[in-house]
Amino acid sequence: MRGSCSIFATAFASLICATPVLAKETSRTTEFYHIFDFRTAATKGQMIKAATAGLGRNISASETVTPIVMTPPPEKPLRFEIVNPLDSSRMAGFMAMMSPAQLAQMKQAQCNGAIWIANAIRRITRAQNLRLTLCIFPYAGGYQLDVYGLDVIDKGGNLSQIMGRAIASAIVGNPADWTNKTIFDIVRSVSSGTNADVSYIEGQPEIEGKPWETESLLTPNAAERVPK
Repeated sequence: MRGSCSIFATAFASLICATPVLAKETSRTTEFYHIFDFRTAATKGQMIKAATAGLGRNISASETVTPIVMTPPPEKPLRFEIVNPLDSSRMAGFMAMMSPAQLAQMKQAQCNGAIWIANAIRRITRAQNLRLTLCIFPYAGGYQLDVYGLDVIDKGGNLSQIMGRAIASAIVGNPADWTNKTIFDIVRSVSSGTNADVSYIEGQPEIEGKPWETESLLTPNAAERVPK
């Protein structure tokens, strides 16, 4: 009971600080990507097992695919490609009527040549709609993990919408913190499970330092963990 009171007190404080209280309902759509390199002699099976274990610490709604890749690993790792299913001359008129945010939400990441592909989502009503695609590409020196994400954050709205987001934030925490924890837990799991030397290649926004080397204190809500 005391815990529930604390949550509602936090939510109420957030609500009071919202200015204006009855703001126009808006959303913010952000694309991001990150690429990590794993120098290791681990087998494909060991990589897949470690990555799946890391994903399962935070994601409740996900699907993974392990395509058969029979060709020898290339000298340089492949990369994901971003495609839009509506990107054709027949759909040009329809796409012209869509906003940039709507067009962004139609994008998909393709992982041709990957040995492990994971798609995960996180939906918090009136607060966040996050979609993640992760791909592991083998190459001669090890593996690379490509992460592509589309994060839609709802803002403003009426009193009940603002209150709902405040309560959700008090319960499950900051959406950005959760997103980073999900990614870093996978990197950490692969690093420890395959004895890999990890380095960050590039991304947007760029990650500074090596945050995956420090165990996060953030704990996912019970409803967001994959059932064992």
